[in-house]
Amino acid sequence: MIRLPRPLAALALTATLAAPAAADTKLDIQSAWPLTMPASGANAAYLGEKLTSASGGSLDVTIYGAGKLVPSLQIFDAVQQGSLDAGITSPLYVAGRFPAVQLFGGIPFGPDAITHTGWLYDGGGAEIWSEIYAAQGVKTIPCGLMDSEAGGWYNFEINSVEDLKGKKIRFAGLAGEAMAKVGASIVLLPGGEIYPGMEKGIIDGTELSMPAIDITLGLQDVGKYYYLPGWHQPAAMNELIINMAKWESLEESQQVLIEETCKAVNLQSVMSTLTLNGDAIAEIEAAGVEIRSFTPEVLEPLRAAFDEVIAEQTAKDADFKRVWDSLTAYREKTAAWAGTR
Repeated sequence: MIRLPRPLAALALTATLAAPAAADTKLDIQSAWPLTMPASGANAAYLGEKLTSASGGSLDVTIYGAGKLVPSLQIFDAVQQGSLDAGITSPLYVAGRFPAVQLFGGIPFGPDAITHTGWLYDGGGAEIWSEIYAAQGVKTIPCGLMDSEAGGWYNFEINSVEDLKGKKIRFAGLAGEAMAKVGASIVLLPGGEIYPGMEKGIIDGTELSMPAIDITLGLQDVGKYYYLPGWHQPAAMNELIINMAKWESLEESQQVLIEETCKAVNLQSVMSTLTLNGDAIAEIEAAGVEIRSFTPEVLEPLRAAFDEVIAEQTAKDADFKRVWDSLTAYREKTAAWAGTR
């Protein structure tokens, strides 16, 4: 052991005590959803709490609810420009600019939550996702695994795709394109306009999310039929996006902590909604809503329509084809086991 002479040792101790503590890294994160919303919103609150405590204070995280700093649909732009450090949002919200990222957010007739997450972490999906966003100056991290969505609320019975023809239905994304191919009239409405839209007959049906979220909008009061499960999104993944310059300014230990905490968010998100969804379905039935399931006579034409949509997208978008090929290869590789679950 090396011993310093007493005057030098005292000087070293004085310098150590006088050195300022490492400055905390401030990280402002806005959620695209109210923090009280099950899963989507609650995930943001959970992330902030765990990052602050697990970092020992080296990360000073503030979580903001929907619209507090910027409109929810402008989170990506604000993060990209650096006016917002980070956001918890959905890749589906930027699908108009980057069609390929829809496949990370949720896939009609896609894999379940376990297989979807396996593809992202173990099948190369997250790497492609990161590359697409990095070109835009944004870091993305899978953060907010969602279980299957419901098939939607309808004020008419759906016994075949013929029943969908001419009906005004609030749907979006790839699933909306498939619905349009079988004759539905697709209407795009923000979440706040769904209830009055159903109540006034502006729309005949709508998809939204899982039962625990759907019930917060009171849709059980304006919908006659509730279809379970959903074909359009068997699983979904939300994202934590961070301005790339901000991300690169973080210490490596902070980056690893954020990535690993998002994995904890994924588990918390799925587990926290199992009971909530069961309770919500019971409440929906008690309100007089009839629970239905889609028949093969409905699902088979919808799947064929979706296959047409995929063929069109892969033909015109190289990134979309790259993501779809990656997902398809992973599903084929894991089919022998995943198909037994």
